[in-house]
Amino acid sequence: MSYKAIIFDLGGVCVGSPFQGISEYEKKYGLPENYINIAIVNGGENGAFQRLERGELFIPDFYEIFGKELSDPVNKEYYYQYLRSRGSKGSTIPSLPDQIIIDGKELFRTMMSEATIINPIVFNALKRLRASNKFKIVALTNNYQLPTQDHKEIELLGGMLPMELKDLFDENIESSVVGLRKPDPKIFLYTCEKLGIQPNEAVFLDDIGMYVEN
Repeated sequence: MSYKAIIFDLGGVCVGSPFQGISEYEKKYGLPENYINIAIVNGGENGAFQRLERGELFIPDFYEIFGKELSDPVNKEYYYQYLRSRGSKGSTIPSLPDQIIIDGKELFRTMMSEATIINPIVFNALKRLRASNKFKIVALTNNYQLPTQDHKEIELLGGMLPMELKDLFDENIESSVVGLRKPDPKIFLYTCEKLGIQPNEAVFLDDIGMYVEN
C-alpha cells in the first residue's frame, strides 16, 4: 500500500487538548471526572458544542446556550448511566449536588487556552514529513469561528493557531467552514476528494478513538 497523505487532527495531537481544560474546570469546581464530557456528548448533534463546530452557532451566543445545556439536571442521569455502563454500582457511584451550574464562557475559555500550545514532538515530526516531500500533510479539525472583531476575546481563547504550525500543512480543513464535523463520514470523504485520493491512501491521526475506529 502506497500512502499519499497523512491527515492530522489538531487539538490533542498537534497542540494541547481541550480535554485538559475540561479536567481543570472539573477539579476547580469539585465535579467528578468526565461529567462535562458526558454532558457534551449527550447533547447530540443538536447540542451547542456540536453546532458551534459546524459553524451554525457563533461566539458569544454560544456561551449562554452551552452553559445552559451543561447545567441541565438531565446531565446527572446521563452521568449515572455512564458510571453504570462501566460497572459502577451502589456505594461506588458518587452523589452529585442537587444543582450543578456550569459557566459556559469560563469553561470554554479554559478548554481553548490549552489548544494552541504546540506539541514539540509532533511539530518536529511534521517538519520532517514536510521535508521528505513524500506525502500531502493535512490538518482536519473540529473547530469554531473566532470572533474576529473582538481581539480581547480571541486572546482569552488562546489566540490563533500559530503560523509556524499552520504553514506546515498543505490543506487545513475546518469543520466550522465546511459545515461537517468528525465523526461524520462525510467530512472524511470530503477531505479525500479535496486531496484527490482514495480513503485507503491516507493515514489519519486523532486523539479521540471514535473518530478513527470507523
